[in-house]
Amino acid sequence: MAYCCIATAIANPVLAFAQQEQTASNEAAAPAASSKASDTDFLTELLATPEQPAQESNTSATPATETATTSPAPASEEKPAEASVEAQASEPSAAATADVTESLDLIGVKKPAENSVAAAPIRGRQIDEIVVTATKREENLRDIPASISAFTGEKLENEGKLSLNDFIQQSPGVTAAQGNAGFTRITMRGISTDTSPAAATPSPVGIFIGDVSFSDPYTANIVPDLSAFDLSGVEILKGPQGTLFGGSALSGAVRYQLQEPVQGEWQFRAFSQYNHPDDGGQAFTTGGAVNIPLLTDHNLALRFVYVDRHYPGVYDNGRTGEKDIDHASGNQIRGILLWEPSENWKFKYTHLFQKSNTPQATFTADTPNGPRSNSSKILDTPSDNHFSMDNLEMNYNFESMRLVSQTARVVKDALFYGDYTAALFGNPPQGYPAALAASSEVIDKSKAFSQEIRLQSTDDDAFKWLVGAYYFDYDGYFNLHIDTPATTGLLGPGSLINTIAGLLGVPGQFINENTSLLNGESISSSKEIAIFTDLNYNLWDRLDLSVGARFYSTKVTGGYVGTGILILAENNLSPTNTIGDLKERGINPKFSATYHFSDEISLYGMAAKGFRFGGVSSVPSTASNGVPPTFKSDTLWNYELGLRTSWLEDTLHADITGFYLFYKNPIITQATTGVIPLSYSDNVSSAISRGLELSLLWNPPVDGLSMSFNGGMTDAHITAPFEAANGDQVQPGQEMPGAARFQYNSSVQYLRPVSFFLVGANAGYTYVGKGYNNLTHDVEINGFGTLSAGLTFASDALSFKPKIAINLSNILNVTAATAGAIGKSIVTQSKTEQYALNPPRTITVRVSFDL
Repeated sequence: MAYCCIATAIANPVLAFAQQEQTASNEAAAPAASSKASDTDFLTELLATPEQPAQESNTSATPATETATTSPAPASEEKPAEASVEAQASEPSAAATADVTESLDLIGVKKPAENSVAAAPIRGRQIDEIVVTATKREENLRDIPASISAFTGEKLENEGKLSLNDFIQQSPGVTAAQGNAGFTRITMRGISTDTSPAAATPSPVGIFIGDVSFSDPYTANIVPDLSAFDLSGVEILKGPQGTLFGGSALSGAVRYQLQEPVQGEWQFRAFSQYNHPDDGGQAFTTGGAVNIPLLTDHNLALRFVYVDRHYPGVYDNGRTGEKDIDHASGNQIRGILLWEPSENWKFKYTHLFQKSNTPQATFTADTPNGPRSNSSKILDTPSDNHFSMDNLEMNYNFESMRLVSQTARVVKDALFYGDYTAALFGNPPQGYPAALAASSEVIDKSKAFSQEIRLQSTDDDAFKWLVGAYYFDYDGYFNLHIDTPATTGLLGPGSLINTIAGLLGVPGQFINENTSLLNGESISSSKEIAIFTDLNYNLWDRLDLSVGARFYSTKVTGGYVGTGILILAENNLSPTNTIGDLKERGINPKFSATYHFSDEISLYGMAAKGFRFGGVSSVPSTASNGVPPTFKSDTLWNYELGLRTSWLEDTLHADITGFYLFYKNPIITQATTGVIPLSYSDNVSSAISRGLELSLLWNPPVDGLSMSFNGGMTDAHITAPFEAANGDQVQPGQEMPGAARFQYNSSVQYLRPVSFFLVGANAGYTYVGKGYNNLTHDVEINGFGTLSAGLTFASDALSFKPKIAINLSNILNVTAATAGAIGKSIVTQSKTEQYALNPPRTITVRVSFDL
């Protein structure tokens, strides 16, 4: 129970300090009354009906499905007209009040307004408006005819969320599988062909920081998983976003919104969070943010954020007994420089850098129900990755329109090692020599440049418009090298034979590559050029019509050059060489209509199309193997109908959305026939996904209380038969990977002022229905629910605004597979199986303050 001791140790000093100051205040106000103070007074105060301080914005919502609780107005402390005898007796005189105010000044407590914190104006229970930028302009979330979930950074901080996977499944229709730091696979509305976090096929879900894409068009690389600290929020856009975001968001997008600098104001924030999973390690993550007004007269400000992040391990080495081998560390730097020299000009430069290091990058177990132990690894499998982003945004406001330019550069660099022993020879027995194990080294690097220029209206006329142009240039390098330590020591770089060969004029690299088990290299380039528009018109104040389109042209150049014993044996003693290119053109249209029956009820219909880049096959195309030289872009049409309603003076939102998606030319991993199957990508079959999403969000007539329920049903399946990579025949009706037929999240939150503190309690339950890891249903995944709860203590009355958040996730410690693979080893044809499991029960204690 170490975490209880830590929580107590952290909470006691702050609570004791506040209690001392409150006691001093009571003594100055009424010595006779304060001498009678007891624990009963605190309980009486807790159960009283207090007045409301300013409401904390703490919302996650989906238009048509609002996905989390909006923080209600905290419980009111307003006293009834007939005050109790004790209350009248303890009311201070004017002189005593002056003494208390002077004392509060000395200890750094803000002077309360007129009648103290307890006398702040009562706020209504209406659900807060949520403003998002998913349409590249600020809009009320419920005014956008699309499914968007929004989580505020403050909410994520309060709940101790450290990873995207910690909260993304609270949005119905969204599932995720988490690997090591930097590797997450997301599925939206059942559109996916692989659920493995380490899959090589690019994800159909785009990851964005603002409007800058982190997606990889050809070979999947690391994805950002930003700390929630000092984030403005996270938006989850469901359905294709091809009109405004191009080939980076086939089935949806996740957009991180960073906190902008504040002009003319010094700010400082800091936090430390303790994280302890059940039967796992312990770790602290700390961070700080500072807002600096560099030139107040010229509106120049800087916001700098640093996070030192540590991940506790949860997987054990089943061979050696070593515990928590997958622990990791890393850091993140964000710097934003904002200059607004006039009302019309705005310049914003953003730099972001993040790195992660994992000494043992193991994220799978031997069995689907635990324990979290892996006995198939013989070799060390370290991982080291980092990425950076530089983005310059320039805005100029004309009288009724705005010109926006965004110039961005994204760099990724990943190096990780794997143990292929089991994949080649089966699960090795105890005592298997490490020198004969199969080690893999993967180098995955990329650089991307993007430029977007758009012109958009800014007035409130009935007609709103946006036009823009986009250029994207991506270069990637990927190398996979598999060998045994024995061969590397005998023939690899630095060996005697390799050195002698070099002296004889034979390149050492040639020997190293051709005598290894496998060496594959890919040098790729992807480009997109597009123009896009989004037009909106309001008729009769009730009907909103919208039409948009993206006209794009893409080119992909790349392929693979492969050699090594496995390649040579399968390819008639010849290396593979599949360098080629693919050019495509297309249009991504979008149509929507929204009818407002009243201010409280509206109905919208929407149709939109998206695409994902095609590419060049990784296996040479021959007349005998049937491998196509290229694979086309896959496309997705989304048809959506949503009803949004508001009741009880905007304290209850009840929304429902129905969707139908048609998935054409899915990019699916296939394999050649033969003794050593070689994997490649191809356009195979087609699929549909259809379902419903429901959201209820209610602030009942109990001050400080808020409740929500979000649920969804998804039916995503194949519509045309095909032969899978393992030779199985996949028939129409086969469920798509990662699809959860049923999924829901329910939560309750209660906020109440107590003395100088705002005390909050929350509880939630999330269920993700059963699904499968791939199209042949080798592994059953998900099908589990997790219960979570937390407490928060915060005070805006104290000058440093302390906040303590204690959260416990997966309280019942449910264990289930979220991804996995079952297969046969290449050489011995013995069964192999590995499973990625959901996080265990975890306690987090977070302490933060703001100045």
